Amino acid sequence: MSASAISPEVESVKTRLKNIWMAGDYDRFSRYIESSARDFYNRLHVAHGCQLLDVGCGSGQLALIAAKDGLEVTGVDIASNLVERARARAQAEGLRARFEEADAEALPFEDASFDVMASLIAAMFAPRPDLVAKNCCECASRGEPLPWQIGLHRVSSGRCSKPYRNSLRRPGCPRRSCGADEPTVRERLDKGLSSLT
Repeated sequence: MSASAISPEVESVKTRLKNIWMAGDYDRFSRYIESSARDFYNRLHVAHGCQLLDVGCGSGQLALIAAKDGLEVTGVDIASNLVERARARAQAEGLRARFEEADAEALPFEDASFDVMASLIAAMFAPRPDLVAKNCCECASRGEPLPWQIGLHRVSSGRCSKPYRNSLRRPGCPRRSCGADEPTVRERLDKGLSSLT
């Protein structure tokens, strides 16, 4: 996995974002959007037994759906409390799934470790989304385009919560809206993209 130097400004943004994700009860909120997570998962068309990495897995809503469907699942999230909640949910449901605290900009996996990458919501909030895309493509690249899936939301930064909107404007981070538009996602993923949903 490639590494990237982190400026103090970017490190500050990452710390603030982690604190924001850990402050709320995302697990509770995620229960209200489980049907959307199921719809998103169904568009993946992933074969039984594939290895899936869920980037920004939160409390496991997408990863647990995949585990129930027979995939070998690993979920990563920057918020340690969400990782712990995902582990507890998997254990309570008797599912085999691995969850780790990790930064989407510096994934702790060897190149070509996964068949499929998915990010329902959280990866788009990383301060340097181009680096997230590069790292994710490296984790799954096996010489063929990556079946990457990411949620696209067409909203302006004016609709973001104030703490997140402020964090977007820190030096060293690209200016962009909360979501990502399709051309931007295609550019970031470049040759690693085989499908975009």
